[in-house]
Amino acid sequence: MTLHLPTKPALRQSYLERRLQMLPNKRIAAAEAICDRFFKDVQLETGAIVAGYWPVKGEVDALLILRALLAKGHNCALPHVVGDGAPLLFRHWDEDVQMITGKYGLQEPVAGDEAVMPDVLLVPVLAFDAQGYRLGYGGGFYDRTIVRLKKQKPVRTIGLAYEMQHYKEGLPRDGNDIKVDVIITDGNMYK
Repeated sequence: MTLHLPTKPALRQSYLERRLQMLPNKRIAAAEAICDRFFKDVQLETGAIVAGYWPVKGEVDALLILRALLAKGHNCALPHVVGDGAPLLFRHWDEDVQMITGKYGLQEPVAGDEAVMPDVLLVPVLAFDAQGYRLGYGGGFYDRTIVRLKKQKPVRTIGLAYEMQHYKEGLPRDGNDIKVDVIITDGNMYK
């Protein structure tokens, strides 16, 4: 008997569908719980730059965390997609920054500001396992970005996910998949 393990594309589709089926009020409540856990469990140095992402396709709303960080005087950034196969760049973001629709329809700070180097990187997640591996959309942007950032300075990487995105088995992975340091969900914190 041959055991057929799910492929990355099959898992992506399955977990995306599950995430999109969450009722909006459940998604909001879960994102608020994740934000609360972030501020309870994550210690930030004064002046730390925290890079998040503009949520799409039912992702955990990282803007909740970023807005709260701005209110506490921290610097925040959002990604800019340079091109296929390239790591992400990050530009300063606050509520007054002009946004444009970039590659893949993502909201990005308008070009012109110099790129910043985050100290903490909030990472979107489609599925994750207990070992700290995450499944994204398949472009490898965050994996390449994490490798580049960690070569330049110590950067904490924090995946944001709903508890229902926890894949109990080890995710299929290859040599390009990079672990995140921590995954915060509405139910737990995985280190």
